Amino acid sequence: MDRKEVQESDFNLEGILVRLEHAIESIGAKRVVIDSIDSLFADITDPGMLRMEVKRFFNWLKKKNVTSIVTSEQGQGAYSRHGMEEYISDCLIFLDNRVSDQNSISRIRVVKYRGSNHGPNEYPFVIDKTGLSVIPITSLALDQPGTTERVSTGIEDLDKMFSRKGYTRGSSVLVSGTAGTGKTSLASAFALASCKRGERCLFLSYEESSGQLIQNMSSIGLDFKPMINKGLLKIVSTRPSLFGLEKHLLDLNQIIVDFKPKSVVIDPLTSLLAEGSEREIQSMVTRMIDVLKSNGITAFFTSLVSSSAQNYTSGEVGVSSLIDTWIVVRELEDQIGNHRTRGLYIVKSRGMNRSSDVHKLILSDDGIDLVPLDAVPNHAPVLEQKNGSKKIHRNGILAS
Repeated sequence: MDRKEVQESDFNLEGILVRLEHAIESIGAKRVVIDSIDSLFADITDPGMLRMEVKRFFNWLKKKNVTSIVTSEQGQGAYSRHGMEEYISDCLIFLDNRVSDQNSISRIRVVKYRGSNHGPNEYPFVIDKTGLSVIPITSLALDQPGTTERVSTGIEDLDKMFSRKGYTRGSSVLVSGTAGTGKTSLASAFALASCKRGERCLFLSYEESSGQLIQNMSSIGLDFKPMINKGLLKIVSTRPSLFGLEKHLLDLNQIIVDFKPKSVVIDPLTSLLAEGSEREIQSMVTRMIDVLKSNGITAFFTSLVSSSAQNYTSGEVGVSSLIDTWIVVRELEDQIGNHRTRGLYIVKSRGMNRSSDVHKLILSDDGIDLVPLDAVPNHAPVLEQKNGSKKIHRNGILAS
């Protein structure tokens, strides 16, 4: 061999290997973590020598029969700083962090895994007190069992519109409408009905504090306090902008594990729209619905639509096809145009008969009522009286 082909270096790996071998044998280690390999081989400048030593180090770990996790910083145009570790290793996991609209999103992707199948896509993940959590959308299969069991909407007149049976248990319900049309009221009635059946209900409020929600709902005869005191109702109020979409989803999943609710209310779903792109929103909501359905939880979502779009049945969230039952509430005007009331109709409800009529939605001290429009001549205004009675004027009927 020509002496010129012999490479010399002051770098010596033997000392590190001796210390590592002693540590492995002293505790009977089955796993070894090297954080990071860049610091270990920082003194080697010759690419050939570097590749030889890195390969020797990896082979040494394999001979010790330990599972090794080695971290490395990303290089320019390569997964690792030196651009060779990814070829020597058996499994390569790539972590990435991006900032979109001032929101930081961490993603994970398995680039390769010799001798094993793996998901090829990248998935968002969150690191919190429970560790690293990932809920890939492709891991959730459409294998939820069907059921004919029904649960009450919490409103007798609305139950009648669903053949007197209410929503399907474990289904997803969406109520969409403009501001002030009663979406939260319908959601609260459903939550209270769940608690009255002795079932736990989780209420995620993205716009109102728990105290404000309790006070506002008491004005229409919905008293949350007894159910909260019994531990049947849990209200979680938070701002969507506090953290990213994945954190919201993982927090929901953790509360489901701890609280074990039978129904979940998310009010409103559209508050999450500003926290990601349209595709990220659809991905997150899809996984949210799948997580709830896979646990047999009846999900109730509200969606705020603009006043210009209230006459259209198009979902701003873009997940209307994933919803089992869709209810629209909107403003109605009488023929003169000097009085507005609330109207409600059912767009769709999978697997059950439903009313296709538009009903007038009445909120009063005693609760929520629905009156068919054909019982209200010329969209006559309904006066909501302090004692809870509802009187329809202009030669209409008296409802109470």
